[in-house]
Amino acid sequence: MIKSDNYSKLQPMYPLLIQQFVDDYNLREGIAVDIGVGPGWLGMEMAKITNMKIVFLDISQESLDLAKKNFEALDVDNEADFINADVQALPMDDNFADFIMSRGSIWFWKEPEKGLREIHRILKPGGVAVVGGGLGRYLPETMRIRLQETLKQGLIERKEKRPSLEEFEAMVQKSGLSNYRIMTDGDTSSGKWVEIGK
Repeated sequence: MIKSDNYSKLQPMYPLLIQQFVDDYNLREGIAVDIGVGPGWLGMEMAKITNMKIVFLDISQESLDLAKKNFEALDVDNEADFINADVQALPMDDNFADFIMSRGSIWFWKEPEKGLREIHRILKPGGVAVVGGGLGRYLPETMRIRLQETLKQGLIERKEKRPSLEEFEAMVQKSGLSNYRIMTDGDTSSGKWVEIGK
């Protein structure tokens, strides 16, 4: 789990990443699930610019409590649920969500391939999921350089390592999913994302 102060430093990225998702997938209505929510910023930014119902899901009750507090202070009209669960055993029916997003949590999943299969299971036909890590394509270059340095410093301090793009793709292949593509943050070649379709 990334510490709260790192979330604060990365805060300028969240609205831009959500705008990218909204633009790329024409998101307006339906159900969006945010997996591994931290303080809830992805779901909160989605609520600001869409009418989607936001489902915040995290294995940490502490993170969910913080996300709920932050969301309630936002004063938006979107419906929201807060679910304490493991991505490897999602408590939703098949074909539940129109859009699923997870930024920065896959690195902490015990069995990523199981989590990816569960995400695919709860996606509606025609739905899409974006899972991985990065800063998105919309950041100005100077901010990208600064935030990448923040991320790098945080990893060094926590003695964490992220997989290479090839290792990430091998992890996704292990899930057995067929309808996916591996993406980076555009021309920068930073970021590692998998887009899953159904």
